[in-house]
Amino acid sequence: MKAKVQQKLAHYQTALIINLFWVLLLFFSYSPSLLAQKKKQIPQFIQDLSMQPKQLKLAGDSIRFMLQGSALFPSGVLSKEPHLKLQLRASQDTLPLGEVSIVPNGSFSMFTKNVAFAYQPWMEEGSLELYLFFGNRDEAPAEVRLLATGVQAPQRWVHLGNYLPGEAIPELGRYDGPQSSSPGRAINEGFTFYFLPGKSDWTTALGNEQERSRLGEFLKNNPDVQQLQLTGLQSPEQAEGKSSQLGFNRGQAVGKMLNQFFPVLEQTEIKYASRWNDWFDFRTLLADYSGLPEEKKDGYYQIILSEGSFLEKGVRLRGLPDFAKVSAALYPQLRSVKLEVSARPYLGLNGEQAKRLQEALRPNGAKRLSEANWALAAAASQDLEEKGYLYSKMAEGYPGATPFINLAVVRLRQAQASPDWGSKEVLLEEAERLLQLAQQDKANPLLLYNQAQLLIIKGDYWKGYTLLSDASVLAKGQASLAADIDLLRGALDVHRGEYKLAMLRFAVPISSAKDFFNKGIALYQLGDYGGATAAFEESVLQSREFGYGYYGLAWVAMELGQVETALDYLQLAFQNNPALREKARMDPIFEAVWSSGMGQMK
Repeated sequence: MKAKVQQKLAHYQTALIINLFWVLLLFFSYSPSLLAQKKKQIPQFIQDLSMQPKQLKLAGDSIRFMLQGSALFPSGVLSKEPHLKLQLRASQDTLPLGEVSIVPNGSFSMFTKNVAFAYQPWMEEGSLELYLFFGNRDEAPAEVRLLATGVQAPQRWVHLGNYLPGEAIPELGRYDGPQSSSPGRAINEGFTFYFLPGKSDWTTALGNEQERSRLGEFLKNNPDVQQLQLTGLQSPEQAEGKSSQLGFNRGQAVGKMLNQFFPVLEQTEIKYASRWNDWFDFRTLLADYSGLPEEKKDGYYQIILSEGSFLEKGVRLRGLPDFAKVSAALYPQLRSVKLEVSARPYLGLNGEQAKRLQEALRPNGAKRLSEANWALAAAASQDLEEKGYLYSKMAEGYPGATPFINLAVVRLRQAQASPDWGSKEVLLEEAERLLQLAQQDKANPLLLYNQAQLLIIKGDYWKGYTLLSDASVLAKGQASLAADIDLLRGALDVHRGEYKLAMLRFAVPISSAKDFFNKGIALYQLGDYGGATAAFEESVLQSREFGYGYYGLAWVAMELGQVETALDYLQLAFQNNPALREKARMDPIFEAVWSSGMGQMK
């Protein structure tokens, strides 16, 4: 009996040891994670925290919200004088928003605070945070709560001449006269110069002198040469076939002649080409040859387009009826150089006008170019530096408001494009001075419009708005200018939150992607999502590359709870305008996109 008891006791001890082993194994397996979780558990004193509205929103020129909540402080902690501190923090700046009063009620405390502060652009990437301190305010906070990130401010996306790095630079201001004048489409013209059999020397015979005169007249009217190519040919005649370089040498001879007789071509790059042992040019001439019926030409075409070498085709062609007559007519035309020239008027001026312009631009040069042609040339220039120079010289010969206004617009656009703030300020000051010089006794709505545009780009929105109001009264009867004034006033109305007033301004005809986007913002802020969608879609139709139309459609989709659709529109916005990607990351309207993990964009 004693032996059985001892045997059972040994069995229980063994089982106990085995169970204890597994318990210890499980304990040590889970203890790191349990310890880590315990380590992460920080006492949460703040309870039931809420903010109205839930996101920071810009209204007018300020941000307003109400914060409320409760805190649970054990009696031992309450004696440490808990206090709450509110702050808006970003990488660029920090805005202290003061302390939040705590109303104790035993261990349970309440707090509430109404907050209002002026909006500043750096707040777009800011974080609103609530800090809990005990006792010494210099110590680290006992608890930190993130309340909101960014500022919901679609109205500040309105385009007033602003742009993001990497975007196309919008043009500011408006010229007096043509907003832009095309220098004219290039005209393509062909000329042919002929040579004696086997020769590559230039000759005034064979009609070359008349062709040279025709070329001279063409260049006189179209002095801005875009492209010029010379192709030297040689006929299949025995005298022509001694050298494969004959056609190229003929082209070189014509090139020397062009540089000698037409100084306007001095800076033109002449392209050279030649063809030898090729029936292509013979076939081209045959198509226009009237001495052979069409049905007989088909026999020539079949041989030329068939398989075989140049010599083999020549043998077969010479066996055709009438070949002697055809070759006698066409071979002399193959002893030639084909000149193909593409040219256009210089800054919209013909040769004589261009010559007068160049003369007027010289120091003490005679001013024989009319004011209208001055304006035409300056408007046609595609380079701001050249355009500014033309307007400055125009002001010397034709003083008045027009050249000063136009030169001021040039300086305004140069400032807009300048990456250097120092240069930008100098150019803006110069534009302001020129607009003051343009002021005369007669009120000028265009002058006021440009002065307003300058003030707006400098950030003086209200004064700019006032000038636009004055310009609007004076621009009656000038439909195009009046529309530009109203569109800019409407954009300023959106900027300051006057959306219904903005819609009255946007009643004018709209044609640009920028203005459709601005109108879409006003409708979006008014809650008219159908109208906003239509305006944003029109912006896309005007310019996909602008990108903001897609971005506005993503706003609307978020308001309608269509997160996936919003993501699709954002993808299109970023594809067309990559500069929008980083700005969207700070837009709290898309917080649901980023927090859901759907924002892992391609």
